[in-house]
Amino acid sequence: MAIMLGFVPGCSAAEYRRHADKLLLESSDARVRQVCDWWQTPECWYAHESKAGAQWWGDNGGPKEYCKALSEAVPEKPPHRVYASVELRSPCFFCGEDMFKNMEEKEELSVMSCTCSTWYMHRECREKFKFPRCFKCSGLYSDTTIQESLQNIV
Repeated sequence: MAIMLGFVPGCSAAEYRRHADKLLLESSDARVRQVCDWWQTPECWYAHESKAGAQWWGDNGGPKEYCKALSEAVPEKPPHRVYASVELRSPCFFCGEDMFKNMEEKEELSVMSCTCSTWYMHRECREKFKFPRCFKCSGLYSDTTIQESLQNIV
């Protein structure tokens, strides 16, 4: 397992940030800052998952010598992850009710977009939605109607 200044793979971004904050209180060395910054990037995390990830990071801005050694230490492929099954919902922005009966069936939806957000609504709810501007950024909404299934939107 590769360890760099006490950073170990598998932690959350918040845990990495707390560790970085502790290190930076103890040292103002630019190399320590660089390592702390690396561990805030998905590229660094990817490098610790597989040989290909380590080689890619070394070729794309990561520490070349470290990545070369890392590619010899990590597995050929990332470990198989088991994901919990979850129930997907797609609530209408206006009424809050689910917009789909199942994953495959296509429904006609209204998509409201501005510079900061995208909102999905039932067509009937869109007719009731009267605001022309976003309540967050004050940008004008663009309004599009689509015919799509939940599996293609997610």
